[in-house]
Amino acid sequence: MKSGFAFHADAVLTEGPVDPGVVPAVVRRFAGTGGAGADVLFMGHVRADVTEAGTVRGIEYTAHEPMARAAFAAVVRDAAAGAEVIDLEVRHSLGYVPAGGISLLIAVATAHRDEAYRVSRAILEGIKRDVPIYGREIIDEETSRWKVNR
Repeated sequence: MKSGFAFHADAVLTEGPVDPGVVPAVVRRFAGTGGAGADVLFMGHVRADVTEAGTVRGIEYTAHEPMARAAFAAVVRDAAAGAEVIDLEVRHSLGYVPAGGISLLIAVATAHRDEAYRVSRAILEGIKRDVPIYGREIIDEETSRWKVNR
């Protein structure tokens, strides 16, 4: 990995929705590097999907945390391999996130936009494919179903 950032897998998992207040802090941190020419920010929100069982009110996320942290570290390592990532931030929710809440944040700073988009997308797809986090869609107090990642 040519990158100069340090990824801290212990900081990825957060209880409840990802705090949108983290975004300005990440932007300031990226700007302070002096070498970032492009920042890409992805935020995944819980949707109020209408299903045959009713409207999704939120998602309850669970994970085996040590396995999830190890998988996040591998996903980031693989996505950043060969790229010149200047800085990076990844957060994922555990616990309940209501519809509209942020459940995933990926921020990548590189010298050029193509690389920032590529690394961000690789992290997103790697998380969906490889990180053992499970979401149970909450419809109402009595109805829920396990979510399938797409």
